[in-house]
Amino acid sequence: MRLLPPIPALALCVCLLAPASAAAAPHLAGTFDLSGTPGQMTRGSDGNVWVTISGSGLGNSLARVKPSGKVKEYAPAALVNPVGIASGRDGNLWLTRNGGVVRVPPSDPDSAQDFNIAAITDPRGITRGPKKKLWAASGDQLVSFKPGNPVGADPTTINGMTARGITASGGKLWIADFGGARIVRAAPNGNTKNYNVGGGPQEVAKGPDGGIAFANQGSDPHTVGRIGKSGGAKKTRVPNTDPFGMAFMPDGKWWFAEFAKHRLGVLAQNGDVKNFKGLPDNSGPRYVAKGTGGKLWVSLEGSGEVARIKGIG
Repeated sequence: MRLLPPIPALALCVCLLAPASAAAAPHLAGTFDLSGTPGQMTRGSDGNVWVTISGSGLGNSLARVKPSGKVKEYAPAALVNPVGIASGRDGNLWLTRNGGVVRVPPSDPDSAQDFNIAAITDPRGITRGPKKKLWAASGDQLVSFKPGNPVGADPTTINGMTARGITASGGKLWIADFGGARIVRAAPNGNTKNYNVGGGPQEVAKGPDGGIAFANQGSDPHTVGRIGKSGGAKKTRVPNTDPFGMAFMPDGKWWFAEFAKHRLGVLAQNGDVKNFKGLPDNSGPRYVAKGTGGKLWVSLEGSGEVARIKGIG
């Protein structure tokens, strides 16, 4: 009987690696029901994703979603109509509301505390940023405060701004100015630089090397774009997609919600855009958040669910 020659070690390795590589491709790994409409979201210090809720038939305003997808909702007495949400360096969740902010301990959400900040008249995004502060954008105000002293907030007026999303990158604050058709870069000392992008930008997301990406569903056609630490804005057309929430993921790309197309877009650092079409029909993705282990979480405004995407990076 003739014996076959042994399989070379390299060839064996290739055969074994191929299935693992295929299994790691980004894919939808479940959708999870909420009692209302999901809004903005963030990863908490506990490793879970936290999502604001509006219109809950149960009166709930906040949901915790574990990496497994298990959902638990809360109705803290101090949390009324929250909008923006971020995780602070103190380990607490911080949410914006009309006229103030709310601190929510992930270990005990029902013990949430409310703090008045008069400058927050149009609550929008909030982010952890420079000087160990939290920074919120509202109307023409950039508001900063230390976690230990929210009522001592320091507002700075940015003339003509109509703020939407905010993020921190490269030691600066970056704000989507919907009404001003620009991205505002603000230093902690109040100095600003404007990037005119046209239309009405809604969201921003930090990126590598102190830069950011932005989503502009107010432009015609719709665009997404990038701004480096130095240089101007570079835009990519994404017509009729209604681009919105964005997050920079471990694959080195920004993933963003395309509300009108019920899918996700993927923006590369060179400006190329591809699409991820694994979301349910009529789901209406609006906001996203980077989770643990290459997971992306998506608030599905149209279907009242949260989606989990696995295998990114």
